[in-house]
Amino acid sequence: MTHMLHRQGTMENLAEDYTMLAIRARGYNDGSLWRMQKVLEMASLYPIVNFGDIKNGSKFTTTLDTILTSSDQALPILHMVFTNKDDATLFMKDLKEADLGISVVAAGLFEEIFQCCRKVGITPHTANHSLGVFGRTEKLPPDEILEVTTMCGHSLVPVALVNKMIADVQKGRLSPDKAAEKLARNCLCGIFNPKRAAKILRLIVKK
Repeated sequence: MTHMLHRQGTMENLAEDYTMLAIRARGYNDGSLWRMQKVLEMASLYPIVNFGDIKNGSKFTTTLDTILTSSDQALPILHMVFTNKDDATLFMKDLKEADLGISVVAAGLFEEIFQCCRKVGITPHTANHSLGVFGRTEKLPPDEILEVTTMCGHSLVPVALVNKMIADVQKGRLSPDKAAEKLARNCLCGIFNPKRAAKILRLIVKK
């Protein structure tokens, strides 16, 4: 899914950003709500920093139990955010063993994701790669701001809000962690990585 495709950053901070998406195919595996919920339940055994779906919200606007007990058979997509390769690999192993028949998309640094797949003996079906941004790129905000805003693939974390959070941290009104949580609330589907955002905010404020 392309909303996870354009995350920008350094090799170092992207190595702490692994997003997973579980999606059902309409007309093919309808009635598979329990399978979708099982995927999220398995993910929750690891220290995921965010999760959610577009209908119920994310970790910062709903609860895990709300999603796991939902009776909405039309639930289309679930998202989960891991912060290290080891947990992502173990989760992939769990998925392989559970064999739920649900498509799962993993996003992150290509070589890291491929290593995860090789370790558990699975072959990626498809690989998508962002070609970057074209046009009047001088209109874009600084790279460090884009590292934060691109963690919400639906563009619901605006530059102005990021700048406000930076100012609030600089003035001591908010900690980087609390500021990152406020940013995460805007991302409805739950793929925003608040742990990574907090680290980026700390680096910006130190400058």
